Amino acid sequence: MTSNPNAPLAGCETIPVRCYEVGADGATTPTAFADYFQEAASNNARLLGFPGERLWEQGMAWVLTRLAMEVHRYPLAGETITIRTWPSVHERNVAQRCYEAFDAQGAPLAHATSAWMVIDFASRRMVPIPDFVTEGYPSNQPPCHGFATRAVPRLRDIAHSAPLLTRRSDLDMNGHVNNARYADWVLEAVPEATLSTREPALFDITFRAECGAGATLSSSCSDTEAGESLHAVSLDDGTELCRARVVWRQRPEPLA
Repeated sequence: MTSNPNAPLAGCETIPVRCYEVGADGATTPTAFADYFQEAASNNARLLGFPGERLWEQGMAWVLTRLAMEVHRYPLAGETITIRTWPSVHERNVAQRCYEAFDAQGAPLAHATSAWMVIDFASRRMVPIPDFVTEGYPSNQPPCHGFATRAVPRLRDIAHSAPLLTRRSDLDMNGHVNNARYADWVLEAVPEATLSTREPALFDITFRAECGAGATLSSSCSDTEAGESLHAVSLDDGTELCRARVVWRQRPEPLA
């Protein structure tokens, strides 16, 4: 992966990897990348004239509906990384955004594609993207990497499950659980034996419903032995909050 020089309206964020953003092995996680991407997207949208704050004034908000990231290397605590993001395909109801991540030497760390829609606060339903976004949306921007599958498949054969409880601290400014928290929850059901030897090379998550604080959830996944797994996070009544597909690779040996 190389930086895309043909994205003139891209935003760049230089971010230090903090010690509280890494796991037991000292490396970042899919959740950390989701947080980095979200911050870069918000700042770039603000500069381009269609930030979340402007939608809130009209009783609306951006919501993430899908995020697919391919991670080549998870940076360690103390590293400095650069996130590059730009808006891409824009349709009546969906806007795509692209991301690239690089280490301090310019080597690629990850790339990702996200899909966004707009929700009406009063009805909590999706609505067409407002005219002021459509009119000011950049044209002729480079495309994002395509999603590996048309849709994230449904989990049908559950091999592992773990209970979860949402907290007030999980909520974002839209009043529902922040999308990055779901990345943590998706991996909660994965057996420790897998997490100790493998890491996600591809993490593709689609968001299907919103959730507030104080909800009892279940994180479930299929068997991970084949190198790929399907996941779901659901409410007690069976409502799916998200689906995910993870492709696993061998975890690198820790630094001496």
